[in-house]
Formats: sequence, C-alpha cells, structure tokens
Amino acid sequence: MDGSQYSVLLVDDNAGLRSGLAMILEDEGIRTTQAERGDEAIQLVHEVRFDLFVLDLNLPDMTGVNVYTHVAAEHQSPRCIFMTAEASEELIEQAMRLHPLRLLRKPFEVKLFRDVVRNAIAA
Repeated sequence: MDGSQYSVLLVDDNAGLRSGLAMILEDEGIRTTQAERGDEAIQLVHEVRFDLFVLDLNLPDMTGVNVYTHVAAEHQSPRCIFMTAEASEELIEQAMRLHPLRLLRKPFEVKLFRDVVRNAIAA
C-alpha cells in the first residue's frame, strides 16, 4: 500500500511528542490525524476511516484500551500500535490481549517507530 493512501489516527496527550510523530508519518507520505484525548479520538473514528491507530495507553479522560474498544466497534480488526511511558502491568496486560501490532515503551527511537509503521503499511 502506498503511504499516501494510508491514514493514521495518532492519539497522545503530549502535544510535542504527538506533533513529532505526526511529522515522521507525514514525511513518509502518510495522512495523519491527531487527537489529544480519548473522546476526541472516538468522535474522529465516527467521521473518518483510519487504517492504523497509534494510541497512548494513558490519556487524560480514558485509557488507550478504552479507545481501542470503541474503535473495534466501528472497524473490523483495527490495526493498532500502543505506546506508554508508564502504565500499570494490569493495563499493559489488557492492551496485549487486544493483539496490537506493537507496544512501544516511551521513549523509543524514531527509526523503530518508522519501521513499525512501515511494516503495518506493508502488511
């Protein structure tokens, strides 16, 4: 799949990290939509079709697992990458039961993020 035909929803409450990751994706030619909160992400899922979801596990209003549950109600077998700097083992276990493409622990290297997304596009 050509990156320019690919759409990613990037959800993280850290504006600096979110915009930095968006720039990386856009440099790959991938359309990127950003959300700061889970409720904002869920609203976007009702309006736009996304090919990949990059979700922080800890958001101000809910967890990335909660967001994914709503996404899964709209999309069959959504592809997802979870990210976290600090999450409880219980939350990480909940996330892994959803079979994400990857769980990235922050901070992670730009190359790793780019490779994970490229692999998601190629799949």
